[in-house]
Amino acid sequence: MADEELKFAKGDLASVMAAHPHVAEWVRDFEARYGSRPVYYGPLDRDAKKQRPLNLIYITKEPIFVHIYEPAEDEDDAGQVLWIGLEPQLTEEEENIRRELVEVLLQEAPAAPNFTTDDEFEGILSQMIERYTVLRQDLPVGPRRQGRMWDILGLEDKRLAVDEAQRERLRYIIIRDLIRNGPLEPLLSDEMLEDIHSVGLKYIHMDHKVFGMVTSNIRFREREVLARYLRAMSERIGRPVSDNKPIIDGALLDGSRINIIFSDDVSMLGPSFTIRKFAEETISIVQLIKWGTMSAQVAAYVWICLEYGMSVLVSGETASGKTTTLNAILPFIDHNVKIYSAEDTPEVKVAHKIWQRLVTRDSKNEDSRVEMFDLLKAALRSRPRYIIIGEIRGVEGATAFQAMQTGHPVIATFHASSIVKMIQRFTGDPINVPIRFFDNLNFALFQEVVEAPGGGIARRITGVDEVIGYNKHSDGVLTRGMFEWDPVKDKHYFRGMFQSHLLENKIAAMAGFSNKRDIYDELERRRQAIQDMADRDLTHYDDVFGLLNVYYQSGWDAFRSAVNTWVSVNDR
Repeated sequence: MADEELKFAKGDLASVMAAHPHVAEWVRDFEARYGSRPVYYGPLDRDAKKQRPLNLIYITKEPIFVHIYEPAEDEDDAGQVLWIGLEPQLTEEEENIRRELVEVLLQEAPAAPNFTTDDEFEGILSQMIERYTVLRQDLPVGPRRQGRMWDILGLEDKRLAVDEAQRERLRYIIIRDLIRNGPLEPLLSDEMLEDIHSVGLKYIHMDHKVFGMVTSNIRFREREVLARYLRAMSERIGRPVSDNKPIIDGALLDGSRINIIFSDDVSMLGPSFTIRKFAEETISIVQLIKWGTMSAQVAAYVWICLEYGMSVLVSGETASGKTTTLNAILPFIDHNVKIYSAEDTPEVKVAHKIWQRLVTRDSKNEDSRVEMFDLLKAALRSRPRYIIIGEIRGVEGATAFQAMQTGHPVIATFHASSIVKMIQRFTGDPINVPIRFFDNLNFALFQEVVEAPGGGIARRITGVDEVIGYNKHSDGVLTRGMFEWDPVKDKHYFRGMFQSHLLENKIAAMAGFSNKRDIYDELERRRQAIQDMADRDLTHYDDVFGLLNVYYQSGWDAFRSAVNTWVSVNDR
């Protein structure tokens, strides 16, 4: 829990209002209009959906707070949940000061120290803001105690007179706009938001992890302002958008994926964008188990398969959590081997020491363009243990299967809801993998967005299928279901006991079992270890990676001992 979250106790709205005038002003106005006062919830958790009436404030990153409100049936906006971002606001006078201060900062920027990170840039900006402002309380008492300092101290003095609260508001807004995400900062600071949808000048809608679809108080009021913002954002992520190239995909600095549709003749209601947010901390396999996305037994099965070099696809519909699951299973790969990742948008997160991370490069010049196909060809020459492909969409899928044929295991995500549809998509246009090559893939995980127990949405691994081989008589691919999810009981069942082609016929001998069915005892041993990690709440990604590193460096006994004695990073 961040330090700022510890400042205010749950229910202590008065302290929040005292520390943050922008929250106090909002609460007073809201209470005057609706006759009710929100409660302060603190850092949000999933139990917040039980709150009734739904009228609460939670902290994201100080000084940003969010007010969640569900209007009554007789109120405007009834039938929807409102998400209201609360951040410092500038008065008209302060906005004029901001413009003058930014102009001074830009003039002085060439003489400022060099920086290599946003944190360093923020520190430099903060120092410059202090240098070019002066607190009114430090000025001589007189009628001209506010305004521009060169009116008082001479033309060469470029300082601006502000009080301490104004300086902090100016600091926040200037850093927000120059370094962070501008008017979208409240949205991107909220880890409970998943997808952010903006269409033209309409209010922005979001998918909330706790409250489902919510409507924000944030929108762009002028098309030119929106177009200018999207141009600046696209240039910042290295994928400039224009009327000639109106659709781009890229990644924001926090790893979130953004899709921009820029031109009015393509997006009829004005420029639009969608941001798919990713958690700042990589989600671990143990956390997915705690959430019910998969069982400890599914995780143990994946562990054995990845340790022994099996190729896997994580498949499912859009926003089903494929990339999250892919990142969560990567620590199961031997920590002493080389991993190579190839992506259009950098989303794969690998903690292994030897990781070669490459991304495609777009360019108007065809000779300068680097496509996924080029990266995968380079991967085959690099001889990694595993090749990870962020997402297979087109002809690179055929190259992925060629890599599998040459002995390079592949992990990737793919859009297909079942093993049958997956085979159909791979063997049809535009991928065109010959069906007789499909048995180079070993298994696939299928994931869906489902209704969560108690309401809301959840992600579940709904099936795990093994690919057994090509049957020339039927000209088809033989597959076998290993795990299936029961939506009524919200439980995963192992259907592959004594029937797993991978475990018995491929992995058992590699693992040194003379009796191939002993592999199921190994599966149970790993299931129990993973369940012990879950029972001890060792959910942080660093904890999970560290424990598996003990396994790969020191063996099973040291790993089991570490599981029982490990201190979580959250408790250190």
